[in-house]
Amino acid sequence: MSVFHRIVPPNRFGRDFIIGDLHGHMPALKAALEARRFMPGRDRLFSVGDLVDRGPDSPGAAALAREPWFHAVRGNHEDMLLRSVHGEGARIIDMWRENGGEWGVNGWVPNADARAAAALLEELPYAITLHHKNGLRVGICHAEYPLPDWTRVGQLESSPDDCRAMLWGRERIGRRNHPPVSGIDLTVHGHTLVRNPLLLANALFLETGAFMGERGRLTLLCLDDIEQGPEGLRLPAA
Repeated sequence: MSVFHRIVPPNRFGRDFIIGDLHGHMPALKAALEARRFMPGRDRLFSVGDLVDRGPDSPGAAALAREPWFHAVRGNHEDMLLRSVHGEGARIIDMWRENGGEWGVNGWVPNADARAAAALLEELPYAITLHHKNGLRVGICHAEYPLPDWTRVGQLESSPDDCRAMLWGRERIGRRNHPPVSGIDLTVHGHTLVRNPLLLANALFLETGAFMGERGRLTLLCLDDIEQGPEGLRLPAA
C-alpha cells in the first residue's frame, strides 16, 4: 500500500544527497556519485522525482527504488507511467509518449519494461519530510508545494487539484515572490528547468536538464553542506 507522505529520520552515520530530475541518465548519476565518494550503506540519496523518460535507461533508473539508501517522490513522469500501466486509456498513453515514454510502449500498449518499472515505482510517495542530523527539516515534492504551511502536507491527499500541483505546478517559480513555506526549513523540487539551482524564499529548484545533453546537467547537492545563518540558507556548490 502506497503512502502519500513519508517521514524519513536522520542519518546518523553518513551523508544525505539530493538530485534533480534524472530522466534515465544513469551514467551521469554514477559519475556524480563517484565524484562525491558516495558510500551505499552509509550515505543516502534523495530524488525529486522524474526518474524515467527522455533518457537512455529508464528501467535502470526505476530499479533505484530497490535500493535501501535511495528515497524518491513521485514525479509527473512516474505518474504518466503508472496511469498508462493501470489502463487509463489512449489519451494518457499518448501524453506519456509525447513526453518521453516511447521506451515503455509497444504500439498503444505498455510493454514489459514499463510494467516492471511501474511495479517498482508504485509505492513512491508524493512528499517526503526529511529530518536531517544537523536539525534541518527538508520537505521534498516534485513540482511545487501548493500550501503556505508544510505541516498540512498530509491533507493534500484528498485534494486532486493540490496533488496535480505537486506533480505539474509552476506557480511558485513563475511568480518568484511567494513567501517562505512555514513549518519546514527548506522545500526541494524539480520539474521546471533552471540554469543553476534556484532558491526562492525557502523553495529550492534543481531541474538543470540532465536530458538536454551538453546544454544541461544533472544536479547533485549534499544536504550536509547547506548552512543556516542569520541571512537564511546558504547552498553548497552543485
